[in-house]
Amino acid sequence: MAGEASAVVDDKGWLYHPYFPDHWKRCPLYSLAQWVNGLAFRNIQFSDSGLPVIKIAEIKGGISGQTKFTRQTFDDAVRVRYGDLLFSWSGQPETSIDAFWWRDPEGWLNQHIFRVTPTEGIDPVFFYYLLRYLKPNFVGIARNKQTTGLGHITKRDLENLEAAYPRLPEQRAIAHILGSLDDKIELNRQMAQTLESIARAIFKSWFVD
Repeated sequence: MAGEASAVVDDKGWLYHPYFPDHWKRCPLYSLAQWVNGLAFRNIQFSDSGLPVIKIAEIKGGISGQTKFTRQTFDDAVRVRYGDLLFSWSGQPETSIDAFWWRDPEGWLNQHIFRVTPTEGIDPVFFYYLLRYLKPNFVGIARNKQTTGLGHITKRDLENLEAAYPRLPEQRAIAHILGSLDDKIELNRQMAQTLESIARAIFKSWFVD
C-alpha cells in the first residue's frame, strides 16, 4: 500500500520535475525567458486588409483564407516577426500545446500564445528544443485541467516546472546538432512530397490519360 502511494506521488512529481543531466544548472522554466501573452481581439477590430492576427491555426498552417486581419496598431510587444519563438499554451493538449518558430510575414499575436524571448545566456535555439523536450510534461499538466477537450499551461505552471541548462557553448552545440537533424528531416519530407507528386503524375499518364 505504501509503495502504491509513493508511486502516485512520484508520477505527479515527474510532471514538474523532469530529468536533466546532473551538471546542468536547475531553475524554474519561467525564469529563463520573457513570456508575452497575445491579445484578445474583438470582431470590430478585424478588417479585410492589414496585418494578420496569428492564432494557433496560422502557426500550424500558415496564412490562409480563414485568417483574420486588422489595420489597427498595438503594443510592439505583441508584434510577431519572422523567426520569433512562440509557445501555444492553450488548446487540445496533444496537438496544440507546443513550441513553434514563426516563419511567415509579421502580424499581431492572438491570446493563448506566448511570444518567448530567452534571457541573456540562454541560446534561443537551445531553448526551443528545451520546450520541445518538455512537451510530455506540458501535455500531462494540461490534461489535468482539461475541460471540453481543451487544456492549458498557466504562468504558475511555468514557475513550478523545473528546467535546466548547461553552459552556453554546450547549449550551442546541442542546438547545432538538433537543428541539423531537423533540417535533414524537413529535406526528406520535401523529397517525399516531390516523389509522391511524380508518382501520381506517372500513374495518371499511364492509367488515366
